[in-house]
Amino acid sequence: MLRKVRQHISDNQLFGERDKVLLAVSGGPDSVAMADILSRLHVNMGICHVNFHLRGEDSDGDEQFVRSLAQKYGAPIYVLEADTQAYAKQNGLSIEMAARDIRYAEFNRIMDQHGYACTAVAHHQDDAIETFVLNLTRGAGIRGLTGIRVKNQRTVRPLLCLSRQEIMQYLDTHGLQYRTDKTNLESAYARNKVRNLIMPILEQINPSARASIYESIRYLGMAKNIYGQYVEKAMADTASIDGNRAQISIPRLMLHTEPECILYETISQYGFGKHQCASIMRGIAGESGRIFQSPTHRIIKDRQTLIIEPLPSGESFSRLILPQELMPGTIHTPHHTLEISMMEPGEFCPVRDAATIFLDYHKLMKMEMPLEITGWRTGDQMTVFGGRRKKLSDIFVDSKLSISQKENAEILRAGGKILWAIGIRTSNLCAIDNATTKILKITAK
Repeated sequence: MLRKVRQHISDNQLFGERDKVLLAVSGGPDSVAMADILSRLHVNMGICHVNFHLRGEDSDGDEQFVRSLAQKYGAPIYVLEADTQAYAKQNGLSIEMAARDIRYAEFNRIMDQHGYACTAVAHHQDDAIETFVLNLTRGAGIRGLTGIRVKNQRTVRPLLCLSRQEIMQYLDTHGLQYRTDKTNLESAYARNKVRNLIMPILEQINPSARASIYESIRYLGMAKNIYGQYVEKAMADTASIDGNRAQISIPRLMLHTEPECILYETISQYGFGKHQCASIMRGIAGESGRIFQSPTHRIIKDRQTLIIEPLPSGESFSRLILPQELMPGTIHTPHHTLEISMMEPGEFCPVRDAATIFLDYHKLMKMEMPLEITGWRTGDQMTVFGGRRKKLSDIFVDSKLSISQKENAEILRAGGKILWAIGIRTSNLCAIDNATTKILKITAK
């Protein structure tokens, strides 16, 4: 048994010989076996116990038992007293999730404060099998069906190479005492239902059901690695990711054998679920403008692209009053940096670039004030070259702006009249002509 666990630790590089390892010990059979095995393997260990105060005197009895266990192995002990029910109510969590949050937060605190390399928890093969069955009923993907990870950041599982039966035999062989949590015999929790009701039925169908399921988990783990390599390449081919934002090429996405799978793996990291992914796929050939939201992001279908961006903050850009007499310098807006300069007519060289506007300075000074930068408004019109008026909404369509680009559009106005849809289109108001003697140049970056 010791050789088997030592090899498992080595093969998976769970921790080094000199590393300090924090053991999560509840007092139950699994954690007691883990403490004894790692002690016999001469691991430099400390013990952490969380008293969740969920079982009255039994919880206090568990704490006293673990304290005596730490004394037996000469290991430092850290005990947290937790009001689990209050925490669950305060954070809107189930008791199971509240307990999980509390204990892992405590593990991290102790590791950081006392220099432990990792926390060892006593999950074994049967736990992995139960997790597999639970996730199967919840419609999990390939990652959810690969059971419990041997190593997850700073959490390691040195007993994942053992079955529950092997652990119980080890305890019996060495005469080790442990605490029994009576709630594990009840079927109030989903995991207990799998353990106490479902697994016995599966073993009636196939006495080797546990071994067969664990073997399937192992093969799924291999398949997951192959799947992950393919998905990573496919995502690089279809998506351009820039921090908190991304763009997905619809034509490139649809070239893949299972585009919905690639889409889900891309958007799930932004909080989108499987059902939303299916909805996007159903509407992917439809009109532009459809919006899908997760708690943190939105996806906008824009022609041949899916645009992923953070949800708007709700603080829309409203108004920035500029000095009536603009001077050379720089002005910062929420979405642009405007560089202002003056020039003589002899220096003027027209450019076809909406990122720069040239204004007759004296015409501008005669216009009604204020000079301001605002967002765009429904019904806005601009006087374009040729003297005709055109709706900004039509200009946006002509310029093929996305929804987010429209929302972020900034407009330079004088007395309410539009001089410039910044970076998009210039008006003919204050245009340069033969009578111009002074030119104001503004470039948006």
